[in-house]
Amino acid sequence: MNDLFLMALGPFLLINITYFFAVKKNDLSVIDTAWGLGFIALSLTGNILSQFSNPREILILVMVLLWGLRLSLFIHSRNKGKPEDYRYTQMRNSWGENANRTAYFKVYLLQFVLMLFVGLPIFAIHFSEPNQFLFLDYLGFGLWFVGLLWEAVSDHQKSAFKKNHKHEICDVGLWFYSRHPNYFGEVLVWWGIGSVSLLSRNSWGILGSIFINFLLLKVTGVPLVEARHDKNPDYQTYKNLTPKLIPNLLKRKVQL
Repeated sequence: MNDLFLMALGPFLLINITYFFAVKKNDLSVIDTAWGLGFIALSLTGNILSQFSNPREILILVMVLLWGLRLSLFIHSRNKGKPEDYRYTQMRNSWGENANRTAYFKVYLLQFVLMLFVGLPIFAIHFSEPNQFLFLDYLGFGLWFVGLLWEAVSDHQKSAFKKNHKHEICDVGLWFYSRHPNYFGEVLVWWGIGSVSLLSRNSWGILGSIFINFLLLKVTGVPLVEARHDKNPDYQTYKNLTPKLIPNLLKRKVQL
């Protein structure tokens, strides 16, 4: 029970430090950069508590570290020098004078709680006995690797496209085969991590992978992007021609 509390303390401290900088910068969207770092804090704390004695827990740390650093650096570079994200500005305006205080509970602490749920595979592996790597470990690592690569490439392709086509719909590269290839990569990353956790004898860890799927498909990811383009006829054409998440690699080129 003490380890559970101490592991949660890692991302909790990170969230509070992030909140301090957000208030200082008057930019609540700083929290987006901290998302990947929170899981690094969670996994690193677990490894420190176990004194890096569990090979599977070390593997998860490597996987989370590479995924989290890439995601956080990407979001930071994308947002650097830009004003606060419009979503947070809308929240700030609706919350009035107590915006920062309200944001702490409704955004920052909420993110912390979500990290704990999504991070269930990390907890599951920590509370398990070390044992040798098996086929499911290699399968999970393979899913994670493909997901990380898929997410990184799709993010790069969209960023490059938007430099010269700011107001156009990105339909090049991986974005030609699905409307949300970055989220597809994210799903694979967490199914990979969840697959490794299944061998920890704490099968409840896979619930974290299921939960991030639910968040991306039904709450924070796909629905928000689709709603933002709801009145864009070009996007509706793109939507009709392109799968939502799982890529259709046999799709033929169609002029939008």
